[in-house]
Amino acid sequence: MTIPYRAEIDVAAAAHGLDADLVAAVVMQESNGWTSAFRHESEFWDKYLKRNPLWKDRNPREVSSSYGLMQVMYVVAVEHGFTGKPWELFDPAVGLEYGCRVLAKLFTWARSQYTGLASAEQAIVRRAALAAFNGGRGGNGPNGPLRNRDYADEVLRRYQKIKAEHS
Repeated sequence: MTIPYRAEIDVAAAAHGLDADLVAAVVMQESNGWTSAFRHESEFWDKYLKRNPLWKDRNPREVSSSYGLMQVMYVVAVEHGFTGKPWELFDPAVGLEYGCRVLAKLFTWARSQYTGLASAEQAIVRRAALAAFNGGRGGNGPNGPLRNRDYADEVLRRYQKIKAEHS
């Protein structure tokens, strides 16, 4: 399987201490390697942003949408330091930078839920971080059933395939 933007994935993953094959699996799951992938999340606007003073006067289609290779929500990128226009997340290096920032922070969060895990149990942390990447931390913590378990499992299947082909 050819992974588009593999060199950029490797750089961004390394900068955030992430497994590049896992980031590649997220890219393929989220956008199939299409840097101009876009998805508007109207329910996200209605539930979280519509009445929020920070966002209520912004264009809903711009601020409550996912962009680029890792389909990073614009407001999530802003929470992680992004100061550009939403469409700048289509740039592979920019989208990967912020997608990896988010994913790395979610790994830190998932690890904080457990201490002293054996290496075999690290799969719990990986699955929780991936589930939260897809749908937020709520209902996706390592301590309970994962609301976005199917997403996490699909990314992990892709990861195993990529890892086998890449080694």
